[in-house]
Amino acid sequence: MSVAARRSTLGVAGLNFSGKALAVAKTMLVAALFGASGTLDAFWVAYTLPLLLPGVLTTVITVAFVPRFMSSLQGRSGPAAWRGANTLFTLVLLVAVVAAALLWWGADGLVHRLAPGLAPDVHAEAVHLTRLLMPAVPLLCLSSLLAALSYASERFMFPALEGVTTNVIVILAALLLLRSMGIQALVVGVLGGFILQSALLLWSNRRMIRENLRPAAALGHPDFLKPLAHLLPLFVGSAGSVLNSLVNQYFVSGLDAGAISALAFAGMIAGMPVEVFAQAVMTTYYPGLGRSFARRDHAAAAHAHADGLRFLVFMTLPAAILIALLAHPLVVLLLERGRFDAAASTQTAIVLALLAPSILMRSVAYLNYRVLHAAIRPWTQVAIGLVGVALNVVLNALWVNRFGLAGIAVSTTVSATIAALLSYAAARRVLEAPAPRTLRLEMVTLLRMAVALTVPSALALLAMRAVATDWPRPLLALLELGCAVPGLLCAAWVGWRAGQPDLRAAIGRLRPGWAGQ
Repeated sequence: MSVAARRSTLGVAGLNFSGKALAVAKTMLVAALFGASGTLDAFWVAYTLPLLLPGVLTTVITVAFVPRFMSSLQGRSGPAAWRGANTLFTLVLLVAVVAAALLWWGADGLVHRLAPGLAPDVHAEAVHLTRLLMPAVPLLCLSSLLAALSYASERFMFPALEGVTTNVIVILAALLLLRSMGIQALVVGVLGGFILQSALLLWSNRRMIRENLRPAAALGHPDFLKPLAHLLPLFVGSAGSVLNSLVNQYFVSGLDAGAISALAFAGMIAGMPVEVFAQAVMTTYYPGLGRSFARRDHAAAAHAHADGLRFLVFMTLPAAILIALLAHPLVVLLLERGRFDAAASTQTAIVLALLAPSILMRSVAYLNYRVLHAAIRPWTQVAIGLVGVALNVVLNALWVNRFGLAGIAVSTTVSATIAALLSYAAARRVLEAPAPRTLRLEMVTLLRMAVALTVPSALALLAMRAVATDWPRPLLALLELGCAVPGLLCAAWVGWRAGQPDLRAAIGRLRPGWAGQ
């Protein structure tokens, strides 16, 4: 990895981590205020719907349209040069407004179809909250467009602030408005955070907006038509990836009250390493992959993929191991307070431990998908994504009644594993160049580090639980989390002795002169 790429990746990862640290604080607050309850289930169901279209459009616009358009500009500017892009942006915002209106009108039917097992009072609350959240659709679509322009210009920092701004506003709204508004305080916080992030992106792109962006309807413009062949499969593939969460919610809605909330809390914690590390790697590596494929330099693309894969595994494999080992103390320490009791902690921790392997698998799959899109093979991702969704549906149907939430978690992990394996095989095929010879050795080193992390941490955890059976739960949870320290030290020693490049680079940034020793 080049110095510039590593610096950009770590910078984005740092902002992502800050946003996720605030997300943890928000989650702790929400858990204490509402517990794992039917009221909070209603909010999670309502929160899902307005994010569907913007979530899909973010991927579509960022990956497919804007990078191609920006490369075709060749330094040109002005509304005439941007007419094709302006047409797309105008169309997206119009679709967002119409979609928000339709979602408001059809909220009752949508909630019933997506979460048919909700109790009548929870269903009614979910419909009400869904309608209140409808302004989020155009707000998020606007942010998606502006963030995509920033990414295309390789300006990553303002889009990466989203987690910071939105979570700060939600926390403030929950603290200040809870007594007067109840669960609706979270709605106010969500909308306020989206408004603030849109305002920041408008300000950071103000010059580009002033000089280039105008409403347009040039549906026959080449810059609008050429990317459509990529946009359609990417839209289908992104929608397919969203389906997994909807499928899980559909099956979980028939379980006890609070099950949706427990799954949401576990998913938030398990998703943090993916969103912090995998998103940073994908964001900073994708432009280089695109340029390599545009030059037909498959060797460079293969090297970038191998470099990104090693860096990604280096960051996410330890996170997956520690979350699997320490799920219960992590949940107790983060969430067990207020209305979130010990039973909710146990339920959430089991789901979290079973979801932990999906951290690595999802991260690997997302990087491989970027390779497929850089190679303009989007339908391959569509096929892989739909296989994962179909497998998730089948396994959920088989396991939800027998194993409950645990069955849903295992189903999610299995489908993520299959997607990772299939996407890696597909990525290797389109790269048309062998992986660097060092990649296998580097992966062996990472596996040795994983063993060195797991064994001491597990032994320390067992010893701690054997001698501290009657200690207060928060203190015991804190001490159990400390059991990761000997494992981390052993893993670092193994990696240092083996010359693991990412570890040495990280230490070198902290202590200049050490990396080359």
